[in-house]
Amino acid sequence: MKVEQGGFQFDYCLTYKRTEKIDNWFLPFEDLEKIAIINDIYQTGPIFFSIKEVAGEKQYREFKYYLPINEQVEVETEQDLFGCESVKVEYALKTRDIGNVNLQEMQEEMLNYANENQLEIESELYCVFLDVYNDIIFDFYAPLRNEVK
Repeated sequence: MKVEQGGFQFDYCLTYKRTEKIDNWFLPFEDLEKIAIINDIYQTGPIFFSIKEVAGEKQYREFKYYLPINEQVEVETEQDLFGCESVKVEYALKTRDIGNVNLQEMQEEMLNYANENQLEIESELYCVFLDVYNDIIFDFYAPLRNEVK
């Protein structure tokens, strides 16, 4: 696994939170895209999500999905799960994987890499989902507590 330091920033993102089985990570993508279309919101970047462990649960994770958009919006829905916020991850361990990825294994690999290199990472992992000519690419970011020199 090739790991480097990186970061990313999106100024406006439509967000959606839910706790879900780890294998169902992809289900909310369609919901976010529908909300954007219904509300005439212009998508400006790839969908990405953060994943955190849920205390006492091995199969479930807390997911927060982000859809980069062109401006600050307020979405009125029956659910209060949607919001809008900016996201900036300045310092992170970054790695890329292609194809079918096991999120639980990737979380563990990033944690092991950080431990082996005496780095402190935050508890959440970000996954940027890129669909490039029908090939799936995943960029993973494990935010660092401090910049690595």
